[in-house]
Amino acid sequence: MRVYLLFVLLMLSQGAFALSYTLTMTEQELQEKVASMMPLKQTQFFITVTLSDPKVELIKESNEIGVFTQVKVSAPGGIYGKGRGKVTGTLSYDASKGAFFFKNPKIVNLELDQVPKEYIKNIQLIAQVTATQAMSMYPIYSLSDDNHSQKLAKSRLESIEVKDETLQVVLRLF
Repeated sequence: MRVYLLFVLLMLSQGAFALSYTLTMTEQELQEKVASMMPLKQTQFFITVTLSDPKVELIKESNEIGVFTQVKVSAPGGIYGKGRGKVTGTLSYDASKGAFFFKNPKIVNLELDQVPKEYIKNIQLIAQVTATQAMSMYPIYSLSDDNHSQKLAKSRLESIEVKDETLQVVLRLF
């Protein structure tokens, strides 16, 4: 009976103190997760765009993740080009899956060699669709059921912050 009473008191006083779990992810850990999602390939309007060879950057000023990527493009008429681009976005947490997803990926820079300028706008739109569909669908990081702290932490996201060259995620346990 005392145990139940103690549990009820703890639950009622959760506003007075909040138990939390901090998950720290390095650029290298994020790099490995993003690299496992690549290459991403999308064909639309007869134009094929492939994103590959990602390089992850944590952006402290905006608490975003930047991904530099190689871009390959092919279109009818023998149009073929290569270049590079940068996608930025944030992480979102899905408590039901205990997983983090790349949210709101946005192409902020796209440079292509040997591609006529009239195609660049359509290519950027297709690359944006490719990044949005694929990067939002596959988790960047999933909490482990084997790790007791992570298993308990599958509840509410409290904050995500880029700090000391790492991504620090604070999850509220209750």
